[in-house]
Amino acid sequence: MLNPSLRFFRPRPILPATALALWAAFAFPAAAPGQTTTTFRTSVPEIRSLWHLIRATLEANRMSFPGKSGLISAFSAGSLYPQIWIRDAATTIQASRYYSPAEEIVSWLEEFLAFQETGGGLPDWFDSHGRSDKNITETDQEASAILAAARAVEIHGPGWLEKKIAGRPVLDRLDLALSFVLERRFDVKRGLVTGAHTADWGDLGMEEADQTAIYAGQSTRWTCDIYDQSMFYGAARALAGMLRNTGRVERADFWTRRAESVREAADRYLWQESRGFYRVHVHLDGPVHPFDEDDMFAMGGNAEAVVSGLAGPEKAVRIIQAALARQEAFRMPTIGAALLPPYPKGTFKHPMVDDPYEYQNGGLWDWFAGRLVRAMFDHGYSGAARAKLLEIARKNIAAGGLHEWNAPDGSGRGSPVFAGSAGSLASAVAEGYFGVRLTRDGCRLEPRLAEDGAKVFFRLPASGSAAAYEYSWNPAEQRVVFRYESPSSRPGWIRLLLPRALSEAELDVRRDGRPVPFSIERLGEDVLLVLETDFASHTLVLRAKKTSQGSSRS
Repeated sequence: MLNPSLRFFRPRPILPATALALWAAFAFPAAAPGQTTTTFRTSVPEIRSLWHLIRATLEANRMSFPGKSGLISAFSAGSLYPQIWIRDAATTIQASRYYSPAEEIVSWLEEFLAFQETGGGLPDWFDSHGRSDKNITETDQEASAILAAARAVEIHGPGWLEKKIAGRPVLDRLDLALSFVLERRFDVKRGLVTGAHTADWGDLGMEEADQTAIYAGQSTRWTCDIYDQSMFYGAARALAGMLRNTGRVERADFWTRRAESVREAADRYLWQESRGFYRVHVHLDGPVHPFDEDDMFAMGGNAEAVVSGLAGPEKAVRIIQAALARQEAFRMPTIGAALLPPYPKGTFKHPMVDDPYEYQNGGLWDWFAGRLVRAMFDHGYSGAARAKLLEIARKNIAAGGLHEWNAPDGSGRGSPVFAGSAGSLASAVAEGYFGVRLTRDGCRLEPRLAEDGAKVFFRLPASGSAAAYEYSWNPAEQRVVFRYESPSSRPGWIRLLLPRALSEAELDVRRDGRPVPFSIERLGEDVLLVLETDFASHTLVLRAKKTSQGSSRS
């Protein structure tokens, strides 16, 4: 992301006074009487330290100013980016949802919709002076808005979609935005979304060496890349869901069909069965590179393919395995390298990406690594996901913050407080590792702690939804104790990752002292205990049954 206002901006401190105070705020116990702020205790100190950095990054980027649609309360993208960027803000909401009031969830998105062009296109960014612009090499702005809206609806409910922005309901504007992609950035012959030749998900074109690299022009080389297909697929599915929930079934069916059409085309043109991941892109007008571009593993596009569902379960597993293998083969400190191998020196003319392993050309990006780690938890690779999350945490602790990107040696580069990284990693921690899945109307608890221990309290201030639990594993007694509670009035599900010692054992499972029905689910490498429950205060105890000789069957 090349910032057009960089030369006018003085970077803020990495940890301003307001953020430093947060470190002390975590001294009180989780879920204490009257507790209203998300917090937790954990037996894994790196997870706790990483969450401190997430919160500090949010505080460093919080901003408020009057806009076209009213008072804007939101988060800038980073200390080097004073604007509000649509793709960054869409990710940041995954962290801010645990601390932000309603206006910080949607006011910035309403402002983007107020800037919408007649044809439906949305800008990349706007600032406090009423300026806006678009890096038209990329094709993810409209999709980002829709994915952000879907996350907001989870908190606000569908009524917000009927709010009018400049005379038109939010939902209609979202539909118009994705229609813009079909009309203006779509290759009908292949059935794929188009974008300029960039590095993976990046926004710097290949042929320019200056600011014009973010704009499409006569020298622009056009492609259909996996990142744009994944973003479009996820957005089309999300838009279909919002339309269906508001009774617009016919339009919902239209977007569902378009999503599936793009997925089929992506499988045809981009999936590489022999390699187990999607190629970075197909070229529409050259060039022919003197190297095997198809062997480049694009972290952003492939991670988003897994997250969005464009890659079905079998492909998702192969992508996860490919990412793990590439990290090991290239000896990267984390799983977040944008491209492995990166483009050779001189492929791109812009000085930010003309060398391998810099910026979007192979740098380490938590913004996308966090997405893949979250997906690894979801697809049954919790052991590997935990290990990769700890690698990221240790790298950031050593670097002193959540940087925009990191060099292969782990040192921080770019913005020292990058909000997109905070959002992506917050999702990996809260929803992936701790397994707290909160919406306005429901709750699911899916802890992936296994042999770890934790006491957590998560709350969405914009909706009042909350959940608390305490999880402990006693290896001597081969017993898990899981106490949980939520104000959610709806029944839901618990899916506990079993410690290895219990994964093959016959289990005795009791809730509040009484046997309770359950099932065992095997997902990837994980073995999960699954049961339906209400969310009144309960204590779940599970242990290995004893044989007649008194020994466990584990």
